[in-house]
Amino acid sequence: MVVDLRTWEQTFQELIQEAKPWAKWTLKLDGNLQLDCLARGWKQYQQRAFGWFRCSSCQRSWASAQVQILCHTSWEHWTSQGQVRMRLFGQRCQKCSWSQYEMPEFSSDSTMRILSNLVQHILKKYYGNGARKSPEMPVIHEVALEGSHDTANCEACTLGICGHGLKSYMTKPSKSPLSHLKTGNSSPGIGAAYIPDQGKNQSAETKEAKGRGYEKLGPSRDPDPLNIWVFVLLLVFIIVKCFTSE
Repeated sequence: MVVDLRTWEQTFQELIQEAKPWAKWTLKLDGNLQLDCLARGWKQYQQRAFGWFRCSSCQRSWASAQVQILCHTSWEHWTSQGQVRMRLFGQRCQKCSWSQYEMPEFSSDSTMRILSNLVQHILKKYYGNGARKSPEMPVIHEVALEGSHDTANCEACTLGICGHGLKSYMTKPSKSPLSHLKTGNSSPGIGAAYIPDQGKNQSAETKEAKGRGYEKLGPSRDPDPLNIWVFVLLLVFIIVKCFTSE
């Protein structure tokens, strides 16, 4: 078994008893927990931690600072009894085509950090102002990591639980509308909005506008009736003038 549940429960009890000696809490692993699917009266808590994975097929090992941990907590005020259900999300091997999700392993320091954050959450949510408040302990990289988080092989990412997984499918708006386009791309990528060829559109619009301008500036094809009547009257006046002069 990857996680020594007895050790985790013992450490969890010690941390709870240190803050609330009369409180009774239990800790259980539950691989069926779902994000935002809570029974009535339960609360949700999520954190990430640094952990290790080992492929059961090729025995390759790797480390990750994005191990997601989901907890559902419940507490009965009258009995002062509470319970925690915890789910650890796995990761798959990058090298193996048909690898399964492997469960994480944690160092003693990382385990203490996970449980301490959990206890602080419990004290804050269920014991209010009587709890000793302290900031959540941050994730500490036990080794140097190369590259970005492997979202394609992260179980939490595929379920929409991992924060990095959500970011990978969302594109933040850029300052320039063309800043996210790359030269040579024939089609827009995932998350990028399609922008038509503005140069061609502008040139076509310019030509159309110029054509409309030429039509307005040029002679009118339809004769003006007023000009026709003036011409006729002038012609009649000339004819009459000629006859009277004779």
